[in-house]
Amino acid sequence: MRHGSARWLAAITMLVLVMPPIARVGARPRGAAPTVSAGWGRIVRRGVLRVIVQDQAPAFLPRGSGAWIQSDEDLARAFARRFHLKVELVPVLDFADLIPALVSGKGDVIAADLTVTPERQKRVTFTTAVATVTEVLVGKKGAKNPTSPEQLAGREVDVRATSSFAGTLRGLQSVAPGLKIVVAPDNENPEALAWDVSQGKRPLTVVDSNVLAGIETYNTGIVRCFDLVRGRQIAWAVRKENRVLLGKLDAFLMEHALNAHEQEESTVDLPAMKKRGSLRVLTRNNGLTYFLHRGQAYGFDYELAKMAAQAAGLRLEMIVVPSRADLIPWLLQGRGDVIAASLTDTPAREKRVAFSRPYLYVDQVLVERRRGPQAKRFTDLRGKTVAIRESSSYWQRLEPLQKKYGFELVPVSEDRETPEIIGDVAKGDYDFTVSDSDILDVELTWRNDVQKAFTLPLPPNVEPAGRDGQQAIAFAVRKDNPRLKRFLDRFVARTYRGMRYNMARNRYFKNKHTIVVGHRETVKPGAISPYDAIFKRVSRKYGFDWRLMAAQAYQESRFDPRVKSWVGAKGLFQVMPTTGRAMGFSNLENPEQGAHAGIEYMRRLVSQLDARIPLKHRLRFALAAYNVGLGHVQDARRLAAQIGLNPNKWFKNVAKAMLLLQERRYYSKASHGYCRGSEPVAYVSQIQLRYDNYVKMIPQ
Repeated sequence: MRHGSARWLAAITMLVLVMPPIARVGARPRGAAPTVSAGWGRIVRRGVLRVIVQDQAPAFLPRGSGAWIQSDEDLARAFARRFHLKVELVPVLDFADLIPALVSGKGDVIAADLTVTPERQKRVTFTTAVATVTEVLVGKKGAKNPTSPEQLAGREVDVRATSSFAGTLRGLQSVAPGLKIVVAPDNENPEALAWDVSQGKRPLTVVDSNVLAGIETYNTGIVRCFDLVRGRQIAWAVRKENRVLLGKLDAFLMEHALNAHEQEESTVDLPAMKKRGSLRVLTRNNGLTYFLHRGQAYGFDYELAKMAAQAAGLRLEMIVVPSRADLIPWLLQGRGDVIAASLTDTPAREKRVAFSRPYLYVDQVLVERRRGPQAKRFTDLRGKTVAIRESSSYWQRLEPLQKKYGFELVPVSEDRETPEIIGDVAKGDYDFTVSDSDILDVELTWRNDVQKAFTLPLPPNVEPAGRDGQQAIAFAVRKDNPRLKRFLDRFVARTYRGMRYNMARNRYFKNKHTIVVGHRETVKPGAISPYDAIFKRVSRKYGFDWRLMAAQAYQESRFDPRVKSWVGAKGLFQVMPTTGRAMGFSNLENPEQGAHAGIEYMRRLVSQLDARIPLKHRLRFALAAYNVGLGHVQDARRLAAQIGLNPNKWFKNVAKAMLLLQERRYYSKASHGYCRGSEPVAYVSQIQLRYDNYVKMIPQ
């Protein structure tokens, strides 16, 4: 690119970068009275989220119409489902009508590929960016197209008058005399304009890079000329007074950015998992398998999965499925790599998945109330109800026997765990249920209203999957993942009845304190810390997901606002007193002030990073900078680019470069010198993992 073009591109890009990506235009100054918004309350009472979109008629496109818009609609529907809302699409014909429709109250949120510009920020408030894009000039393939801004002199470019593209082109007219902006109708989609360019009906147009990527999959008649602006942010918009909705949208979009990896489907075997760097474990939330307590993850199956991931050199990702019936389908779909959820190895399940060597052996027992119907054998069950999940191995065992012995199998919801059903029996909702013996043993450590009736014998002619007539509990993997199965078989063989295994088994099956904690955290979920209300309120102000901020606070202080580091940092977020005073906070040990100081500082770090970096990586860079300083992060980004890594990605890229800054041959050439790189790398990873756990179990 010629020097004049480079200067122009840098100037235009800086106009974009100076706009803080998370700070709000018109945000309430500290100390001002809060704005009371009835918008969210009305939405909840109405039960409907009204989403404003541009009405796109697909007739002008051969295929692929509206793919990026549909993505926004899908994301809006996912947000609505989170709060049990229905979605009502409010289509407008012209792009220019989007913001007026919102301001006039015809809808609650715009989800329509809207670029953040200073002019639009005067009328509406934008959410966290849903995408960061480049504005690209496109022309017809084979035509004499411009390759620099100066070559646009005397040329015509067709764009909508109300688009951000028009403003960009107006800024170009000083370096491209005679550049003519041809106004296209506001109901013309950028994809339609690009199609016209490919057919020779229009000379040139401008398209966002994310849209262009979709167009190029089918339209081979267009060509990229050059980039006009990099780092443009695409976001949703709400009315300025609707700050509650804004906060909830920000948290949701931040969660989507940081956890999008968990939506990916992949059926690869162990070597490809190692290349990816993670082991995705499907599980359920209960007091034995997986639960959270004071910001930490616990559970017997969780600890075994964690040991397995460590043995494989992989990062552990726990994925809580909606119900037990979803465990195997999600595995087969590729939404996880292995099931670790106290899953019984049965002949029926072996037809669908492959089981590892067992890591636990159990009996299946009938459970009864102490003061209710009693049973010593199957003949005592006549006329009684036995409540269990249809997908369970218990159902498979009892279904052939119910006619013979005259009892009724009652199916319960698939999202209910065995301890919950035992509680239903204790209350008298059902006569009996079935449980693994270890689950009942755990329940009996804290309750005395139920008891074991008898152990279920194996059906005739069925060989036990376990030993001594017991059932086997094992990891489950896809049948076409033999490398992963062999690894898990070897892992179980080395681990079973070893020291770490026995410690975990004693902790969850015999330690009464752990058992009571697990029961409480499973039955009454939803809280992370004593300061959740503060995290929610302050995070909403600065546009963060409160669960991410809670994860960071735990990492900094273990939720102890009185703790003081050896260098003098204080409070929930361990802010240095000088930094706190510079932001207007003098009492950092006060949880409210400490949270404000830490979260505002995080917002400042995010706003100082290049807006062209995707949000999820910008957040991770900001976390690393919080730990070790922004200068070291920028050094690591430069080093990453020098050694062929991506300077705009954290995991496996800038994180690797950060570790190299511990070596003299690298830090001696870095502007900020030596950095103990292992600390920010661990810091970001631990916060990401804790945040992943919070998202799975804690609602917004």
